[in-house]
Amino acid sequence: MSEEDRVYSLDNLGFANGVRLHWNEARQQHWLLFPEGALFLNPTAVAILSICDGYCSFTAISQILSSQFRDVDINQVRNLLLKMLKRGLLINKTP
Repeated sequence: MSEEDRVYSLDNLGFANGVRLHWNEARQQHWLLFPEGALFLNPTAVAILSICDGYCSFTAISQILSSQFRDVDINQVRNLLLKMLKRGLLINKTP
């Protein structure tokens, strides 16, 4: 199955083993740490990924973000989650 043919569920997303959010006090920045490296996160990405606890549906994530921020672009939220899934940093934790 090619990458384009895969169907990804955006419900019940949580961090894969070894992946975690990290606040770097010295740099005053959030990072996503994982065994192969680290990604600097902008405030929007932090807000989205902070909700990924393994229990929230995509609809719930969208509603939470909409209650916290104006003009939430759901397509951008979806794109970030898909990128993280494809990189193996987020996984579906459906019980």
